[in-house]
Amino acid sequence: MPIEPVFENLSANEKIKDVVCQVKVECKTDVSADSVERVLNDNAYSSVNIGGITDGKAEFFGRTTFFICYESEGAVKKCECGAEVKDFFLSEAIKEGDFIKVGWETERVETDLSGIKMTVSAYLTVKGEVFRKTEYSALTGGDGVYCDLKSVNTVKSYGTVTSVYSAEEEFELKYPVREVIAHRAEVCLTQVQCGVGTVICDGEIYLSEILLQSGDKNDIIRENRIIPFRAEAECEDAMPQISATCRAFIKSLKTDVSVDEEKNISTLTAFVSVDLRGEAYAIAEETVAVDAFNSENELTLSKSQATFTAESAPQSAFCKLTGTATIGDIGSARIITVASEKIEVSSASPKDNGVSVTGAVTANVLFIGEDGKIFTRKAETPFETLLAVKTDGEIKVVATPKSATVRLVTMTEAECDAEAVFTVYSESAFKTDVISAVETGEIKPETMAAVSVYIPLAGEGLWGLAKRLNVCPETLVSTNPDLQFPLTGKERIVVYRQK
Repeated sequence: MPIEPVFENLSANEKIKDVVCQVKVECKTDVSADSVERVLNDNAYSSVNIGGITDGKAEFFGRTTFFICYESEGAVKKCECGAEVKDFFLSEAIKEGDFIKVGWETERVETDLSGIKMTVSAYLTVKGEVFRKTEYSALTGGDGVYCDLKSVNTVKSYGTVTSVYSAEEEFELKYPVREVIAHRAEVCLTQVQCGVGTVICDGEIYLSEILLQSGDKNDIIRENRIIPFRAEAECEDAMPQISATCRAFIKSLKTDVSVDEEKNISTLTAFVSVDLRGEAYAIAEETVAVDAFNSENELTLSKSQATFTAESAPQSAFCKLTGTATIGDIGSARIITVASEKIEVSSASPKDNGVSVTGAVTANVLFIGEDGKIFTRKAETPFETLLAVKTDGEIKVVATPKSATVRLVTMTEAECDAEAVFTVYSESAFKTDVISAVETGEIKPETMAAVSVYIPLAGEGLWGLAKRLNVCPETLVSTNPDLQFPLTGKERIVVYRQK
């Protein structure tokens, strides 16, 4: 009897490889290096996009914006500049037509005063996750083919999204501001979900401004603000019942200050841009054949392994981190404030009661000496914490500092307290073998008996028994209605054959 197998197409986005590239972005300022007495603070924000992808190579491009605060001629001054980011990933695993999710971190920022002009550099770690869309043909039934059908998890992507969310916030300050010494913005996503035709991202921007007060005091004051936001990225096929994931990066930050001299107050305006990179997807069950046979002919089955990768929506957990840092002898200087706090995650592992995370908190501590000069020291302290988050699969943890404080405990040591939000992403890979092709082989030897009685194997199931006896499973059940699977091995199986 000829067979007519039926196949369905399964589309899988399979994660192929993680790739990493270290990039140095350099910008020469217009500031004379000889005029800079000391650099008080520097930071950088970047945005990176994927460019052309060919076999073995994926280009990326973007821009880094720098903010430098320095002392010159006894006054605190600032400088802003920018430079292009351009480099590429090299890996034999990359193929033309792949899709790459890109993310980045600013590892450190350095200023160089050895030349004619002050030069600032950012050292970025750019990470890419290489995905490949693969079409699989999966056997699901057909005439003359007895199939062992099982439900398997698959992931259907409804589209990746990129969007830029811009926030403009005004804050009134009860004192006049002379200069912005440093500013910092961090972003944290608290919820990601799908709407009708959109991916909706809720989150918070943590803004800190270090300001030099004008007037007789010349005090340096740190102002912290939280900017909640909701951003929607267009995704044509998104619906509320499907899932979504997203990552967020600060793309740029600009601060303007206006002073009302009569009222002795200031208005601070912060302009923040957030890069959003997300995807809408659904985990669905598909019924496919994992084995098959024909009662008259031997079948040759070709199999493929399909892998479906899905990243969960972010889960957030708030933590307070405390530790002691060695800062060196600072004499009789006193702490003014803290700037450029950062939390680096060195390890993260799932536990029965949450996610264990280790890493380090670093910050620039601003001091003022007896001579009235401002200087900085770096404070660094390790941490270990347990996040009350339940997750499965491979995990990634992003740490976002909200604020930090430092107080002296000895002349050379300081206690650091940091408030942080940890965002946990889990990545699950669903693997399944599918039958991608069926070929008819030799005719099976014919059993001449009209009725046969068989003794099954202990623990045998319906499918294994039917395949071994070369009988349609439904027929086997109808002629032996008392069978209970799995079998004990003591049953007697009757098989009837038409002659």
